[in-house]
Amino acid sequence: MGQRTFAPTRPVAMPSSGRRRAIWVTLAALLAAGWSTNHFAALLPVLAEVEHIAKPGLDAAFGLYALGLLPGLLLGGGLSDRRGRRPVVLTGLVLCGGGNLVMLIWPTLAGVMLGRLVVGVGVGLVASAGTAWAGDHDAAKGAARAGVVLTTGFAAGPLASGLIAQFTPGETGLVVAFAVPVLLTGVSALLCLRPDYASVVAPHRTPRPPRDGSSAPFVEDRRLGPALAAALPMTLWVFSCVTVAMIVLTERIGGQYGGPMLPAVAAVLALGTGIVVQLGTRRIAGWRPLGVVGAGLAATAFLISGVAGSRMSIATFVLCSIVFGAAYGLCLGQGLRDVDRLAPRSTRGLVIGIFYVVTYTGFALPFVLNTYQDSIGAAAPMLVLAALAAASALTRLVQVRQGDHRQDTHPGSRSTASRPR
Repeated sequence: MGQRTFAPTRPVAMPSSGRRRAIWVTLAALLAAGWSTNHFAALLPVLAEVEHIAKPGLDAAFGLYALGLLPGLLLGGGLSDRRGRRPVVLTGLVLCGGGNLVMLIWPTLAGVMLGRLVVGVGVGLVASAGTAWAGDHDAAKGAARAGVVLTTGFAAGPLASGLIAQFTPGETGLVVAFAVPVLLTGVSALLCLRPDYASVVAPHRTPRPPRDGSSAPFVEDRRLGPALAAALPMTLWVFSCVTVAMIVLTERIGGQYGGPMLPAVAAVLALGTGIVVQLGTRRIAGWRPLGVVGAGLAATAFLISGVAGSRMSIATFVLCSIVFGAAYGLCLGQGLRDVDRLAPRSTRGLVIGIFYVVTYTGFALPFVLNTYQDSIGAAAPMLVLAALAAASALTRLVQVRQGDHRQDTHPGSRSTASRPR
């Protein structure tokens, strides 16, 4: 009885329209969660100017969000494995909306700190359980699709809040900007309450290899250790790349550029590039050396940022944001593919939770870099990060070569000749 979720089952009568609605509701929840957390980046200059919150406090609030993520991601993923995806996602959406509501009615340093912490817990629940839920709907592409939608929310939120703050300045702009994610998460939560929308899940079947051979084969002997060993080197360069572009590099541009639109532009450049890269590489998404390329691009962007120092031109900023975004998209996509390919079915949510815990440590990076910039300079930390990203690329390359060797020698494996090189 306890194995019925994970063992192959006889297909049940299921309207295809119901399943499609369930998929869209799941993705809508991820979009709302991504929007509700990252739109805050565009409001940092507004909170400093209108509410007179000091910059160190805002940097701390931005990073404090990652602290709330830890229990949300770890507990949410494992809890959804045992209790179901929908109640965990629904709880997360309520917390995302509640945290933004706190910041709407209490826009002080204490209110922002509390609101960001609550939002962090909520997004952790939605990201882990929602990504696993998307994988339940589509074992081959669900998690990767969830990553694209979550990224879209991350990009759309700052853009929308930046435009709101730009054209509705002052206190009114803040109220509207915080009210939008409250509304979005509320609507998504109501949709999750509809059983006919959210409870339909396709019966588990072993995924068939795609005909074009574009994806790495799914592994039947799934274990927690290999899944984490493959995915974690990618995690370090997911949100560390985009937060550096949005928070750190925007403060190194001199001249007339500034205000809420600059972080929004950085979000569109970095996260928009990440979306394009994830969509553009779908045909070869299972080609595991893409992770090597992703970490290598992260190293390149950190290197350019380090050479530029504490002041960079707008052209260098645009270039770094785009390269960081490409690194983000490749590392996120490949990490989630590794989870799909290697994680045991019974602990998929837990593995996704661990994966996202490490990725979200990147949200603390701007606080660290800005805090110690005066003492250690602007260039040295970027050069160290470039070296670490290069080491991750090398680690990934070794893993890929070892994996190819095991597949060549395993009698039941599909030939590596069928995968693109």
